[in-house]
Amino acid sequence: MSTADVALETGGTLTRLRTLGFDVLHFLSRYSFAFALILTLVLLGINLLQSTSFGLTAQLATFAPMAIASMASTPSIISGNGGFDFSISPVMILISGIYVIHLGGTAWGGAISVPILLLIGTACGLINGLLVTWLRLAPMVVTLATWFFVTGLNVRVIPTPVFGEDTWMTNLAGSVGPIPGALFTIGAPLLIWLLIGFIPFKRMLLAVGTNDAAAFSSGVNVDRVRVAAYALGGCFAAVGGIAVVALSNSASSGLSTSYSLPAIAGVVLGGTSLWGGRGGLIGPLLGAASIYLLSNVLISANVSPSWLQVMYGVMLLFAVALLGGAQKTAREGRRA
Repeated sequence: MSTADVALETGGTLTRLRTLGFDVLHFLSRYSFAFALILTLVLLGINLLQSTSFGLTAQLATFAPMAIASMASTPSIISGNGGFDFSISPVMILISGIYVIHLGGTAWGGAISVPILLLIGTACGLINGLLVTWLRLAPMVVTLATWFFVTGLNVRVIPTPVFGEDTWMTNLAGSVGPIPGALFTIGAPLLIWLLIGFIPFKRMLLAVGTNDAAAFSSGVNVDRVRVAAYALGGCFAAVGGIAVVALSNSASSGLSTSYSLPAIAGVVLGGTSLWGGRGGLIGPLLGAASIYLLSNVLISANVSPSWLQVMYGVMLLFAVALLGGAQKTAREGRRA
């Protein structure tokens, strides 16, 4: 084979590889959750091979707080303007403390506790949203401030770890009839998000996140939509607090920061755009599942827990680079 033929064949191979790469990025731009879905399925298979007693019900109960934390972080990010809500994790622990210390084991510990806890979580998110819109400060600055505030409040409310009495919430860590109890806590945000799809709010949220100026020109109250997004995240965080109580039947202020980084990593890994205007709850749920299952693999391999934080950072950077490239490819394709 002559040098010209080798060069021609090499050029053709490179062209095919570039075309394949473009096709993959285009696919990811259209189905942003696909990467997290594939990663979840692969890691689930590895987990099942590593452990003959995987225990789906127990695994779901352990996974539920992380999954809900990721879903709770999503609405504010979709709303755009750099809408990270760092206070989700401490709000979850605050909710667990309120239930274990003040509601569980009392006349208020039954079904009536659910709307109370949801209202408290929604109020926390509402305050974040009002501060962001009224003060016109970067959401990261505002929610980082509330992160410190709620974390400190947790230390006051829960000075030492507290164990509660067995209540109906502890059943959510096991099975409710034939159904794993964690499916109720994980499914609650998904159901709320589905129902919201029947009203204009979700469309307005995506419009505000995509281009708030254009949405405002179309008559959308941008501030009100953003406040509602933070309030919705707070409501989901309250469900996460219930999942924490179900898992451990306890409350500890030391867990206030436990879900902050995994939640954001799960959102990004699930394909939600950090610039807003794109995403849902399925992607963050799959992203959180990928992180959780990978943690299981590393722990089973006797990898030091300190490396888990490194793993979160690496996965976050990889997801941002991959999905950012996919979104750039989609924008260039639309311009073409």
